[in-house]
Amino acid sequence: MASQQNIQTAKESESTSIKQVLEILKHPLVLLVIGATITSLLVPYLNAKVNRNEILQEARLKKAIEIGEHNTEFNSKFNTLKTMLESFHRRSVSLQLKPSEFREEQSKFLDEFSRRYLDLDEKAWWWYPALQREASVLRLTSRSDLQTLDTELKEYGDNLNKSFGILRPLWRALTSSDYNPNDKEYTKKVDKIIADVNDPNNGLPALFQARNILIERIAGHFTSA
Repeated sequence: MASQQNIQTAKESESTSIKQVLEILKHPLVLLVIGATITSLLVPYLNAKVNRNEILQEARLKKAIEIGEHNTEFNSKFNTLKTMLESFHRRSVSLQLKPSEFREEQSKFLDEFSRRYLDLDEKAWWWYPALQREASVLRLTSRSDLQTLDTELKEYGDNLNKSFGILRPLWRALTSSDYNPNDKEYTKKVDKIIADVNDPNNGLPALFQARNILIERIAGHFTSA
C-alpha cells in the first residue's frame, strides 16, 4: 500500500516537474533564447550550403564558356591556316613569278605558315584531354555524365586529327620542291586537292559542323548539371 502511494507521489511529482518546465518554455524570453540559438546554428549552415552551390554553379558556367572559347579559337586559327594555303596558291598562279622569285616567296610563306601552325598546335591539344579529370575532381558534372563526356571528348580529338589530315595534302603540295605555279598540270593537281578540302560532305565543312555540335553537347554537361 505504501509502495503504491510512493509510486503515485513520484508520478505526480514528475507531472508537476514537466508542467513547470513547459511553463518555463512558454516564457517569451526563453523562447527568444531558443530561437536565437537555433538561428545561430542553422543560418550559417544554410548560408554555407547556398554559397557552395552558387560557387559550383558559377564554376560550371565558367567552364562551359571556356569550352566554347577553346573551340572558337581553334576554328579561327585553323581556318586561317587553310586560307593561307589557298591564298598562296592563287597568288602564286596569278603572279607568274620567275623560279628564283617564287622560291623566295615560298620560303617567306613557309616561315609564316610554320609560325602560325606551331601556335595552333601548342594550344589545340592540351585543354580537352584534361577536361574530364577536372570535371570529376571538382564535381562540375554529374557522375552519369562523365562517361558520356569521355566519349564525346574522344570524338572531338578524332575530329581534330581528321581536320589536320584533310589539310595536310594541300600543305605538302604547296611546300614541295616540285611545286611550280607556272605548270598547269601541277596547278590542276593542287586545285583538285583544294576542292577535296572544301567538299561539303567529305571535307572540312562537314567536320566543322560536327565539331561545333560536339562542343554544344560537351558544354551542355556543365550547364545542365
